[in-house]
Amino acid sequence: MGRIQSIHSFSTVDGPGARSVVFFQGCPVGCIFCHNPDSWDVFGGEEISVNILMRRLDRFRPFLPTPPGLTLSGGEPLTQGEFAAELGKKARAEGWHVALDTSGCGPRADFERVVKEVDLVMFSVKHPLHPEKLTKVKLKPLLENLRLLAKLPVPVWLRYVLINGWTDEPEALRTLGNLAAELPNLQKIEILPFNGLAENKWADLGWEFRFSKDRKPVITEEDIKEAEKIVYAQIKAYRTSVACTEMRS
Repeated sequence: MGRIQSIHSFSTVDGPGARSVVFFQGCPVGCIFCHNPDSWDVFGGEEISVNILMRRLDRFRPFLPTPPGLTLSGGEPLTQGEFAAELGKKARAEGWHVALDTSGCGPRADFERVVKEVDLVMFSVKHPLHPEKLTKVKLKPLLENLRLLAKLPVPVWLRYVLINGWTDEPEALRTLGNLAAELPNLQKIEILPFNGLAENKWADLGWEFRFSKDRKPVITEEDIKEAEKIVYAQIKAYRTSVACTEMRS
C-alpha cells in the first residue's frame, strides 16, 4: 500500500510527450517554492494499492500516445521507495513508459531500487552548491544519488528552477554544468522559470509563501537563454579538460 496526493490524467510538462502523473504523498525536502506543499505530510492523501492505482490509470490510457507515459512525481516518490518501485515495475510490465521525477532525497538503496524500475529519471537539482538556501536538505546525500546515476543504464534529464537572486548565480550555473558533464547518460537539461502559481495552496495551509505577489521574481526568456549559455559552456569546458587529461596520461 502507498499514499498518493492525486492523479493527473494528462500532462505535457512532466516528461516526454503526453502522459499521466501520479503525485506521491510525503516529502522531506520542503522547497520554499514548492508547487505542492499539501503533499508534504506523509500521513495525508489517499491510501491505495498498486493494483487499484493501475486500474485507475487504465482509464486514461486511450487518450495517451503509444506507448502511454506515466510519471511518478510528488511530493517525493523516494519517501515511499518500495511502493514507487512496485508501481514502476507493474506499469512497465503493462506497457507504460515510466519516468521518475525526483529531488534525489532518499536512501541510496531506495533510490537505486526505484531507478531500476523506470525508463527515465528526471532529477531536480534545487541548488548545486547551497540547497539549504531553498530546502531543508543538505547537499552531500543529494550529490551521492545524482552521481550514482552515471553508473546506471537509464536516461537522465536534469531539471533546475531559475529564481532571480536565489539560483541564478553564475557560480551555481557553472557547477550545474559540471554535474551535468559527469553524466554519460544525460539526455536533456531543463532550466525552468519560477512561477508562483502555488501561492493559494500555501495560503490555504496557513503558511507564508516566500514569493508572494509583491516579491515574485520575474524570469524572462532572456534569463533562461543566458543561464543555458553558462551551463552548456561549462559542460564543454569540463569535457574538454577531461579529454586533455586523458590524452596526457
